Amino acid sequence: MEPNIDRSLAERTSEQLGLISRTQAREVGLTPTMVRTQIAHHRLVAVGTQVLSATGAPRSWERDVMAACLDTNGVASHRTAAVLHQFEGFTRASHPEIEVSVKSRRQHGRSTLAAVHTTTSLGSDDVITLGCIPTTTVARTILGLAALVPLVDVDSIATAVGAAIRDGRASDRWLWWRLEKLRCRGRNGVSVMEHILQDRAGVGRTESWLERETLKVLHSAGLPSPSCQRRVSRRGGFAARVDFQYAAERIVIEVDGHGGHSTKRQRADDAERANRIQLEGYRLLRFTYDDVVRRPGLVVALVREALGLLDAA
Repeated sequence: MEPNIDRSLAERTSEQLGLISRTQAREVGLTPTMVRTQIAHHRLVAVGTQVLSATGAPRSWERDVMAACLDTNGVASHRTAAVLHQFEGFTRASHPEIEVSVKSRRQHGRSTLAAVHTTTSLGSDDVITLGCIPTTTVARTILGLAALVPLVDVDSIATAVGAAIRDGRASDRWLWWRLEKLRCRGRNGVSVMEHILQDRAGVGRTESWLERETLKVLHSAGLPSPSCQRRVSRRGGFAARVDFQYAAERIVIEVDGHGGHSTKRQRADDAERANRIQLEGYRLLRFTYDDVVRRPGLVVALVREALGLLDAA
């Protein structure tokens, strides 16, 4: 084998715990015939269907996980990712089966090396590299665990969430933000994750965490407290129930999470509702989840302006 190919092969396998996928082998210059020769001479060993291992590479659980990722063109996920992230209560001994997630269109096929979960969406913000192993992020891993309930106990997930926040690897605010981002993609496990975060926040399950967070933003800015969940009447009848109301100033505030107001019918209903509110003489301010969580200054500035408090800013 040519020295430059041999060198490239050694470099790639050294970066991946002694492993290389067949696709990567082609990229460094190995033809199928050369691969067969390397296997015949016991320099490479076939692992799974899509992976090659340098002979003599030490075995380890991490290496088995890496092999599964290369074999499926996927990433470590669910309980395997929880072990890699060192979530409290998740160990190799308690969760020995390797789990990976793949985009359905990229899946090589069934793997003998791991349990394979398919997904239609696995963006760069969902994946992190731990050592050399591509792994779902903390938030995506938590959501993956939530999707496995009841195979995974809810209390164990809640414990893992609490430990991750305690250790500074996540925060309640950040997990809520990631939840809303993942919710709009139709991810499984959203309701379980939401309930865990609501329990941590002490919010009843019929209430909105986003509304609570909006109140915190307004209170921290020293703005007057609006009334919550108020009924707006129109011509003696019901017009709408609104999130927040400044009755004297005739101001209504609505906050929308990523999960709602997405269909054509919902958007039409929203427009009709907004028109009814405004016809009763209210100024309507609408804020998104990102406004409240990531741009609270914008929320404060617009509410302050609507209240006529600019001189007091």
